[in-house]
Amino acid sequence: MRMKKIRTTLVAVSALTAVLGAGTAALADAITGDLFYTRFSGAPNVKKVTFSYDGASTFTLGTPVAIGTTPGADGIAGNPKNADLLIVGGQGADISTISKSTGAVTTVGSPVSVFHLEVPTSNVVLGSGIPGALARHSIGAGGALSGGTLIGLAGTDTTVTQVITTPSGFFYTTSGSGGFGNFGTLTFNTGNPETATGATTSRLYGAGGSVSGLTLPAAHGGVYDPFTGSIILFGDDHITQLSLTGTILSDIDFVAAGQSFISLDQGTVDGQGHAYAASNSGHLVFIDYAASGLVGTGFRSVNFLDSNLDDVAPLVGSGSTSDIAEPGTLALLGIGVMGLGALRRRRAG
Repeated sequence: MRMKKIRTTLVAVSALTAVLGAGTAALADAITGDLFYTRFSGAPNVKKVTFSYDGASTFTLGTPVAIGTTPGADGIAGNPKNADLLIVGGQGADISTISKSTGAVTTVGSPVSVFHLEVPTSNVVLGSGIPGALARHSIGAGGALSGGTLIGLAGTDTTVTQVITTPSGFFYTTSGSGGFGNFGTLTFNTGNPETATGATTSRLYGAGGSVSGLTLPAAHGGVYDPFTGSIILFGDDHITQLSLTGTILSDIDFVAAGQSFISLDQGTVDGQGHAYAASNSGHLVFIDYAASGLVGTGFRSVNFLDSNLDDVAPLVGSGSTSDIAEPGTLALLGIGVMGLGALRRRRAG
């Protein structure tokens, strides 16, 4: 069973805790779900894996399951118009959809080399290089992709790596595969990525940036986190959390933590205070920052997932691939319903 309205559920659990006792509250933090991911080399290059977290100190991964193979695989996202389809960047002038259930692939051409993806609305997917030009591909009613339209870039950066959609507008990173890039705001010429033919960048970090002249190691992949209302960047050996005004809120340096093998590419969040980041070393980094709201604190786990690991698909937003179930919450709700039923029976007697 999957649950979309997690926050509503947690409110209900909080009310039940008062009746059932605080000792059961920790169970509400246990989660399980599926991650869809790509491999930059080898076949199959699109897979999924089940994960589980006990809410305290144990994060585990299941055995990876093959979805299929696209002609090149890098960025990956869910298809908002067809739950069975994933969208995959082809590491070249193409972009594909692949069926979760059959592995069937449909590929269309793109005016740019598509590596990273962003799905800002249910009607369009943006494809970009590392760094490179930017294009939009419309998503049809059944999930089919259009051939794409080039979005000309002007401003302080004329190439981008990752576009990040937030309630306050759009942001971008620009860097090579090793990270250490620029970060700033992105403004579409029509105000809408579905119709834009151009966009202007304004650098916040990087030479001449309005916040700092320094590049950010983590300015490669990036996502908006609705749990904290912040942006989380993934790149090189860093995960960096920024406010929507560009202030650095928290940072993880994996070299300083004794894990120099980490080389981060793209990551995602689940909207519940957890981040999942893919390292090209094959490792998946999991972070629980639900208590503090800062990625540099709380429980962290690094597990080997798959060779040539590239990107993981979003868990929130228009390009999300799945909902996260909370086994502890489900158990609490079941107990709570039984308890309330017993109370009603006693009162009726």
